[in-house]
Amino acid sequence: MGKRKVLVVDDIFANQFLLASMLEEMDCNIRTASNGQEAFDALGGEMFDIIFMDIEMPVMNGIEATKKIKADPRYCKIPVIALTAHNLEEFTEMFADTGFDGLLEKPYSCEGISEILNKF
Repeated sequence: MGKRKVLVVDDIFANQFLLASMLEEMDCNIRTASNGQEAFDALGGEMFDIIFMDIEMPVMNGIEATKKIKADPRYCKIPVIALTAHNLEEFTEMFADTGFDGLLEKPYSCEGISEILNKF
């Protein structure tokens, strides 16, 4: 299998850069987007193996974007991983109805990222 194509979606550049750098170290090809609309638009140009999606962003938040991705038959099989600083209990209520396939808590760890990549 070749390098995984990963879309990292976060409106905070430092968070984007950190996660993208960690994923590049794990031999992934990275594309970034700053909001949910940019993420959805990026899907029209190329296919990704996995998407890491922040929750709170301007224009279109991560929940809206994930619902839009999961409702589209072209993209619904792509795993979408929620990026959040909220604790797991807070997020669990939202999580069930969003279509997210997993959760990566901030601050990121190499172990957490590896676990998600191995799962998907």
